[in-house]
Order: sequence, then C-alpha cells, then structure tokens
Amino acid sequence: MASNRRNHSRCACAGAPFALSGTTRKYERSRPFVTEHLALDLALDLAHKSVSGSATLSVRRESPLDHVLVLDALGFAITKLSLVVSGKESEPAYEYDGEQLRVPIPKNVKRANVVIQYSAKPRRGLYFLSPDKQVASRPVQVWSQCQDEDARHWFPCQDKPHVKMTTEMRVEVPHGFVALSNGRLVASETPKVARAVWRYHFRLDQPHPSYLVTLVVGQFSVLEDKAVTLGGHAAPVPVTYYVPKGREADGWRAFADTPKMIRLFSELTGVAYPWDSYAQVVVSDFIFGGMENTTATTMYEHILLDERAALDITSNDLVAHELAHQWFGDYVTCRDWSHAWLNEGFATFFEHVEREHRLGRDEYEYGVAGDVDTYLSEAGSRYERAIVCRDYQEPIDLFDRHLYEKGGLVLHQLRRQLGDEVFWSGVNGYLTANAGGIVETNDLMRALEKASGRSLEQFFDQWVFRPGHPVLKIKVSYDDRVLVVQLKQTQKTGETAVFSLPISIRVVHADKHVTLHERHIDSASDALVVPCETRPLWVEVDPDFRLIGSLSIASPSDFLRAQLRGGSSARMRWMAARSLGEKDDMLGIEALGQALADEQQSWMVRAEAAKALGRIRGADAFGLLVPQVKGRHPKVRRAVTAALGNFKTPEAFRLLTQRCKTDPSYLVRSTAADALGATRQPAAASRLVAMLGQESWADVVRAGALSGLARTRDESALDAVFEMSAYGVPTRARRAAIAALPQLSEGRKVREHLERLLDDAGPHVRISAIDALEELADEKGKSALRRHLRRELDGRVSRRAREALRNLGEGTSAQHKKLVDDLETLRGEVAELRIKLAKLEGKRPGGSEKPGATAAVEPRTAKKAPYTKAKARASRSRVRKAARGK
Repeated sequence: MASNRRNHSRCACAGAPFALSGTTRKYERSRPFVTEHLALDLALDLAHKSVSGSATLSVRRESPLDHVLVLDALGFAITKLSLVVSGKESEPAYEYDGEQLRVPIPKNVKRANVVIQYSAKPRRGLYFLSPDKQVASRPVQVWSQCQDEDARHWFPCQDKPHVKMTTEMRVEVPHGFVALSNGRLVASETPKVARAVWRYHFRLDQPHPSYLVTLVVGQFSVLEDKAVTLGGHAAPVPVTYYVPKGREADGWRAFADTPKMIRLFSELTGVAYPWDSYAQVVVSDFIFGGMENTTATTMYEHILLDERAALDITSNDLVAHELAHQWFGDYVTCRDWSHAWLNEGFATFFEHVEREHRLGRDEYEYGVAGDVDTYLSEAGSRYERAIVCRDYQEPIDLFDRHLYEKGGLVLHQLRRQLGDEVFWSGVNGYLTANAGGIVETNDLMRALEKASGRSLEQFFDQWVFRPGHPVLKIKVSYDDRVLVVQLKQTQKTGETAVFSLPISIRVVHADKHVTLHERHIDSASDALVVPCETRPLWVEVDPDFRLIGSLSIASPSDFLRAQLRGGSSARMRWMAARSLGEKDDMLGIEALGQALADEQQSWMVRAEAAKALGRIRGADAFGLLVPQVKGRHPKVRRAVTAALGNFKTPEAFRLLTQRCKTDPSYLVRSTAADALGATRQPAAASRLVAMLGQESWADVVRAGALSGLARTRDESALDAVFEMSAYGVPTRARRAAIAALPQLSEGRKVREHLERLLDDAGPHVRISAIDALEELADEKGKSALRRHLRRELDGRVSRRAREALRNLGEGTSAQHKKLVDDLETLRGEVAELRIKLAKLEGKRPGGSEKPGATAAVEPRTAKKAPYTKAKARASRSRVRKAARGK
C-alpha cells in the first residue's frame, strides 16, 4: 500500500511517545481453525450502496482443543448459516454480536464448509461512488480497500494477515459495467440486452490474506500490454491496465514500463513473478495512493499524467512500489502487523531500485536521501519508535514514515554493507524459504546471515527492534601534515545510546591520486586519522552512502568548493553544496552560482546549489539565482523558484509572478505561488487569489496558491480560502485551504468551520481539519475533537485526533507560529549582515581567504521577554496590518 506520503508534523511535540494513552500491546490472534478457500457470490445494489449474497468458507482444524470458529463480520444481516461436513448440511446454533460470528464445529470434524447468506451496507472496506450536485464529474464506481482489517465490513472472514486462502469471486453488476478481482477471469456473461445484469467469475488458486481481496466495478477502457515471458511460467503473464474512458493515452504514459519492471524484479530476486497475471486499475477518490491487491493493484487517479505533468513527474515510483508488493506482502506476508515493514519497507526500497536501473546510481542515491529527510522529519516532529512495534491502537497507526522510509533505509544499508551479490542472494533465500507463507523479521535476518556468513543480530537490534537513529557531527580538518576526521554521536541516550557504524572517507590528494580509508566505530566519539604530506584537494565523507541518520559535516571551505566541482558522484557534489549553504562566504557563494549555472552538471547538484543560495540570501545570492529562473530543467527551475521565496523584495515578487503565469511546469507554478506568498509583498494576496481558478494535474497549482496565501498572513484572503475549503473543490486544494485558515485568522468563524469539517466524508479532509484545529490552539476546539473521536471509523483520523488532543494540552502551537514568523524575519536580516561583513573582510588588507578559512558571523542571542498569548495575538495583528499596507 502506498500512502499519500503526507507527513502530519504540525505538532510541536518532538520526543513524544508513539504509544498514546490507553494503548495496549498487540499479539497475533490464535487460529484454531484456518480458512483454506473463500468463495464469494455477490450482487451489488449501487443505488442503495449495499451488497448481498453468500460466502462459503472452507475451513481446516488446527487445534484439537477448540471447537468454535470465530469469523470477523461487521454489521451484517445474516439470513442463513449452514455447516457442510462430508456433503451433509446442518444449521448450527451460531452466535453473532454484530462484530464477530462464532460457529460451533464438532470436535471430530477436521474440515468443513461454512456457508453464510447475508447482506451488508458497508461503512468501510467497500466504497460506492456516484456523482452529485457538487461533483457532477464523479463516476459511478465500486471499489474495495481492505487493508488493514476492513474486509470484515463486506464479507465474513478471518481478517488477519496470518490466515492465507485461495479465493474466488462471482459478482453481478449493472449492464455495461466492467468488474475486476483477484486471479484469472474464469467466465463472464455480458449480454447485449438492455439492462440485463452482467456477471463475472474470478478465481485465484494461490493463497493470500483477506486484506488483499479486491473488487472493482466501473466503466473502464481496458488496455492490454504485451504479455511478459518469464522462466518458471508455463505461459506468458498477461498485463492489463483499466483506466477511465478518454484517458487511454495517459494510461499508457503511466503504466508502459510495467513489463520491464516485472522482468527486472524477477531477475533481481531470482523469483519469477509469482502470479499468473497482473492488472492495474485507476479509480476515483481512492483513499490511498495505491493498493497491492493480489494480481490486481488499485491506483488513485493522480497516477495518470497529462503531457505537462510528465515534464517533471513520473508514475514509475508508485507503479514499482505496488508491483514489488506482489513479492513482498502478497507472496510472502507479514505474520502480523508489527512486522509490516517487511511489506512496506521492501516496496519503498524497490522504488529506488527501479529508478537506479532506469536512470542510474545518482538518481537512486538522491531518492534514498529524500527518504532519509522524510523519516527524520517524522522522528524530529512527532515521535521515534522501533520499526517492529506492538504498541498500537489500530494497525494503521504503524503505517508511517518509520514503516515505509526507515524500513527501506534498513534494506539500503544492508545492500551497501553486504554488497549486491550477497544481498540479492539473501533476498532470494528469504523468498524461496517462505514461498507462499507468512514471515517475521527474523526470517529475513536469518536468510541474509545464511547468504553472508555474518551475524546481523546487532544490526537488526539497533535499526529494527529499537527506536532512534544516529545523530552525527563530523568535522574534517587538516593541520601539520595530518588529516583528521572526527565523529561524534550526539543522539540522546536511550534504548540505543550508541550505534555501531562504518565510517569511510575518500581523500583526493594534491597530485590528484585518491586513497580510501575506513574503520568501524562503536563509541560516542572517535576519529579517523590519515597522514598527508600536503594539503588534500578535498575529502569525501561516506562516499558509498552507508551512514543513515542526521549528519552534520563541517569541512574547510576550500575542500567543499573543490568537492562541489569534482566530487566522485552527484551525491558528493550536492552534499558539498548543502554544506556551503551554511558558510556564507563570498567564494562559496560564487562556487554555488557556478554549479547552478552549469547545465552539464547533474540537475540534483544544481537544485541543491539553488537551495543553498536561498538559505544564504543576500543580494549576491539573489543575483546568481535570477538568470536561472527560466532554465531548461524544470526541477532546477523549481528549486530556484522556491529559493526566491526567501527574498522579501519587489524584484523577487515580480519574477515569481512571471513564473506563476508562464511556466510550462505545473509543479514550478505551484512552487512559485507558494514562494510568492512568502515574499510578503502587499499585492501577493490578490495575485494568489486570482490563481485559484487555474486548473492543473492533481490541482497542484491551486494548492500552491492556497499555501502561498497562508504564508502571506493576509486576512483579506479569508473569504476566498473559505470557498476553497468547501465540498466540491478537489481534495488537494481543499486540504491546502483548510491548512491556510488558521494562518489567516484565529476567530470563532474559522474554528466552527473546522469543527464542521470533522464530519466530512473524506478522511484526508478530516485529518486536515484536525491539523488546523491543533494549529489554531483554541481550547474550545478540544471538545469537538473529543466528540468526533467517539464516532470516527478511520484509524488514521482517530490517531491524528488523539495526537492533537495530547499536543493541545501543551499549549505550544500559538507560540510556535509567532516564533516561526519572527525567526524568518531575523534570518533575512542576519543574512544581509553576514554578506556585508564578508565583503568588508575581503577588502581589508590581509583579508583574503586562507585555505580552510571562512568568513561568517553568528547572530548575538538576545534575551527574550516573557511570552504571552496576548502578545502573540498583538504581534500577528501587526503583521497582518502591515501585509495589507495599513
């Protein structure tokens, strides 16, 4: 399953525990009986959003001690339940409490069929879509989303991942509608007679868990790609794509690389694609990015790209993620949700593996570095937890950046430490030893140990079974013919106080020859010392990308400038750019400008150079950014555009206004709109309100404009933002509007509007409303959150509401917002002073830079007056009046 990757990090609550109050530790449920086969025979009533029919479960006894089969079934109307043993049917005295069905099984019975006739109007698990007055373009569709434990809402089952079964689905749908389910299509009846019901019969003969059972019904164009021939398959694997009618070209653009990925993943794992077919279907209003239902992945609509979106966006990451699950999650399935990283970590890792195969190692490493940043953001702003964790309220609580990104980073590290040959051999052993079964983390560890001959217990203990990550301060220095690389681990003491880590450096000497040096450290402070007769040109720290965590590298400026020009990889060069962005010296600024302007340079390095110039600020940095605002590469233009938002000047405003109007890239326009608001110029709000009518892929331009309006803090835009938060506006823009509301006003009208949005049908909208109520920090909003918790069904929303209530008890949000505004102003002023001082230092006799020297001035820390909420309101009022030109 691919989440929308939105990191809910509004809370100023770093270091808070992951487990919320009242959380109990979860363990795998006993299974005295297991389902071997599930046969569903269903009819859909689209008008009443209900399902009816029968479910036949073939069960096998596992325990001689128990005689009751427990099935999950939520809110069913059961008309008949039969038990069939050796062809003889009976009607046992079952018990049903509306949540679980308890069926007595005679002690001498080893196998039986349980036949349940029922109807249900699912509140989750199976979703019925239809147009309405506000959203007339919404198609008529039905689609399922069972992960984590929502299958129980529309068919009776043992709704846990450790029960795997074969399945078949017979379904009746309205005339003219296409159906898709797991496995192969056994039969279909599609009579041409008007209004005649159409019937489909699917069957999957390999076991999979209930959360991967799927049903999608709608009117689609079916695109058939070339079947994939693989060793181990008697016949080629058919590959199909179901897309909305009229979006065929976008469908091919999104999915065309699927056959290549099937072959690539089969080759890398040494296990041929483990199913007989593969389909991907695009539905509307899907509640995740994608869902890896066995043989039939469901995708959200934004995977389809028009030509402009494809300029700087790819669908390959999501396609690769869901396809990888067909091995990791579907073929081998986590024993229980505490080990779900074995599903999601592998799928996230394979996004980068596919990118590496298609675009090269530099792109792979930039993607992995992005995952490091994403994970660190959650760890720093919400909580740290062990990847394998049993302390959760609902399974969906675990589907966070620790499960996805940190899980993938663990696999990246293992690959780097063991090498490709050993790593992929271990992955093959893991898959083949557990083929078709259930797994836990130790199964992967043992497979990799067997392939490598190494003990990996310490690695898994510190990275998987315990929380946290290294926080590393690395200092590179050269003096008296000795190069020293000092490393300190500064993370807080706790369950993992000190990590055992590899440290390696690549030294480029004055005569251009290169030496490599490495050692393993397992103490809080250590150093790597290398004798050097002459000063090196530069030193690359961790060139093989084996260090994962929060890294701060202090290196002499001349080293960094040389590394930026000649580093051994794009990663080494853009890491130098990042470090130069903290230096503020004139030679460093010039080096960053040269890197940004060099079109032969990797776009990643150029983008990081632009970001660094944006952090430095000052007139010199601005002058180097301006010529690149119309550059050819859209990702570089986007970085330049974002950097311009750090300059609160009319010229920055003018340039960003042009990008908002003329740039061919949707993402650049969106970024320009956001940056336009950050300039805080008097006309910013009116320009951004005018952009709210712009249509774009996934509504990113409108969302960027709304984010920009939030950054203006201009209350005059409030009515326009209210309109954008209403039902009928696309979800991405609605969420951006909701996030903007507490930035523009703290009044009662905003709070009451946000409270009403807690009842919105969309779970993402409800989460955004909770975020905004927390940001508003109004005590009255807490009561609405408490009331809402009692009726919320979506675990993601419940988790966010509980976090918000915990954080609101600390009363820090209003202070945080005011301090962010003050800090932003101070940064700009300090940047200008630093540049002026650096220029003066350069003009002073003897002021030219010595090797390794930097010209930087740290701002003096002022003693702050006591802070009160009244002062915060007064300060915000002054800011808003200034923004309106009063």
